[in-house]
Amino acid sequence: MSASLLLPDSAAAHRSRDLLAEFPQLIDLPGLPQARMLVEYIIGRRLRELDVSGRDAAGAFIDAENTADVPHRIIVVDDAKGIQTALLRPLAEVAVHHDRIDESRAAASIADVPEIPDLGQTESAHSAAGRPASAVEGNPETWAVINAPKATSALAESIAALQPHVSAIIVIGRNDSMSRAVNKELARGFGRVDVSPGVGKHRMIIGSRPLSAPSLPSFPKRGVITHPRVGDLEVRAHGACFSGVRSDEGSTLLLDALIETLPGSATAANPIAAGDDGTAADSAAVSKPESILDLGCGNGWLLTAAMRATGALRGTGVDVSKAAVASARATAEANGVDVDIVLGDAADHEDSDVAALGEFDLIVLNPPFHQGTTIETDTAEALMATAASHLAPGGQVITVFNTHLRYRDRLEGIIGPSEQLARNKKFTVISSRR
Repeated sequence: MSASLLLPDSAAAHRSRDLLAEFPQLIDLPGLPQARMLVEYIIGRRLRELDVSGRDAAGAFIDAENTADVPHRIIVVDDAKGIQTALLRPLAEVAVHHDRIDESRAAASIADVPEIPDLGQTESAHSAAGRPASAVEGNPETWAVINAPKATSALAESIAALQPHVSAIIVIGRNDSMSRAVNKELARGFGRVDVSPGVGKHRMIIGSRPLSAPSLPSFPKRGVITHPRVGDLEVRAHGACFSGVRSDEGSTLLLDALIETLPGSATAANPIAAGDDGTAADSAAVSKPESILDLGCGNGWLLTAAMRATGALRGTGVDVSKAAVASARATAEANGVDVDIVLGDAADHEDSDVAALGEFDLIVLNPPFHQGTTIETDTAEALMATAASHLAPGGQVITVFNTHLRYRDRLEGIIGPSEQLARNKKFTVISSRR
């Protein structure tokens, strides 16, 4: 793979190196190679050294008038470290959107620029209310940069929201994240899709020539989840929301275990019915909770189902993802369940919105164990600590996790006495008290 899009001694290469030299504090940070690639592409396009695909433009006709200010504005989506934003600011007016507020805060520490609050998650992506604030109608040179997400649905929603307001969308990421699905989603909204050369382990896929009648998907997606003891629940999910409109296996096992602890269930009334593995022991049986907190509520299905199963009077969901918060609110509303959904980082003890939540009789927790493709357990431990701080006297935290992570000892140490409620080949459910 090439080390650069540009020829070493070209004018664009010299300008790119000069720009990078102004940011020595970024030199060793992860994410710099992709940011450098974007800088080279934009400067190379402006100086007519690169064509739309990022290749050497020697011998190709490029309209000088149309490239002089390419681009005037850039919307950067999910620049987790803020490095792209910092390097692009000298080249154009920049606005950003982050789905995760923890990434938004981290990026702002490096490059504090205007944040677009949503990409169509409050209304249809094609409505005026969903319009990115920095995209000016009629401006021919507003570009968007989307850092390739793990889920194709997240990419699809970002493209659908941005396409009416930009002249080009660049999807950038590692080669292993750039599948043909990226080309397909861009082709729904653009008449031309180009794949750049690889630079190191990274490349870009570029959509240009916006279609006047695109075939863009609409969000949120709609579905129905059926549970034998809760019934049918309508589910809504935006593109970046974990598990979409499906119920994940871990949450389903947690709900089953929760129902077994409630008064009137066969297991709660007769602990012998729990089976030889000792799940759903008698001490786990509790009175019906009056309040429920779901830390990491995702599409809102588990919280909505728990409210219906328990008859709780107060329910609150928290998630770090804007897409998840919008999804959970829509799911609760679709089922006529009155809950509060809070955008907050429950893994950050300094998050004031989370700190103000109060105490709850029941807290349900299905913590993530990876950040992107990296396995990590620090977030789960932070969520356990947050759960402990919001647990009312006599209440319980019910946690589900991948069995191989063996969280029971950590739950014991962070929250209190813990016991197994359920277990299958993949997941374990633990009840913890103070």
